[in-house]
Order: sequence, then structure tokens, then C-alpha cells
Amino acid sequence: MAEVRKTMLGIYHAFEKLDAKLLDENFSHTDDLLAFGTDWDEKFAGWKQYRDIHSVQFKAVKSFRFASRELEVHVGDGLAWAADRPQWEIETKAGERLQSDMRVTAVLRWDVKKGRWLVVQWHVSLGLKERLHEY
Repeated sequence: MAEVRKTMLGIYHAFEKLDAKLLDENFSHTDDLLAFGTDWDEKFAGWKQYRDIHSVQFKAVKSFRFASRELEVHVGDGLAWAADRPQWEIETKAGERLQSDMRVTAVLRWDVKKGRWLVVQWHVSLGLKERLHEY
């Protein structure tokens, strides 16, 4: 579990450094990678679609703070899954500031060649602040 936690926190750290190369080292470079970002059209199927997105996004960002608050990790046979509700603060080079409570989920697979956990499914979203119904 500690290694999965290390991978997740390494991803957050790479976001804060605005280091696309460091960030991408934590993702599987395979056709079965699946990632969702916060924008509606941010669905990436396979490494070929996903590999350049962080370089493009980071060009518009001045600073990024990504703070874990509830990182939960589980490990099974060759797979792990994680969930967190971190807070992030982004300042763009255009001067826009965004502070949000996020939801992050990930599925990781043990990569035998690299000897470490890599993300194969990644999902970042903003949860609704108000309930649509009581339960």
C-alpha cells in the first residue's frame, strides 16, 4: 500500500512542479490507459491520446497546489485502486485563480518491467456541492 500511496502523492507533486515528464512517468504508456479530466471533453483512451495533454495544459499555468486530504488506497492481486478528495489551487498565466475541492480516483497495475505501480485508469472531477435529493 505504501508504494501505491507514493505513486499517488508523486502525481500530486509533479502537478505542483508543473513537470509533465515527471507526471507522465506515473502512468502506463499502453493502449488500455483510460483517463478523464475535469472538462467534459477530456476523455483520453490510450497513451497516444493522453501523452501530450499535460505539456499543453502546463503551458497555461503559473502555479498549481494539489493537497491530499483523504487518500485511501487498496491493493489486490496485481491491481490497486485509490480515491482521494484533494483540494487544488490553480493560477493561470492569464491571472485566473481557481480553488476547488476535487475527487480523484485511480486504478493502478503493477508494472513488472519498471518494478512499480502505474496508473491505468485516472478520473478527476468536481462533485456537486448540493444534493439533488435526500436519502
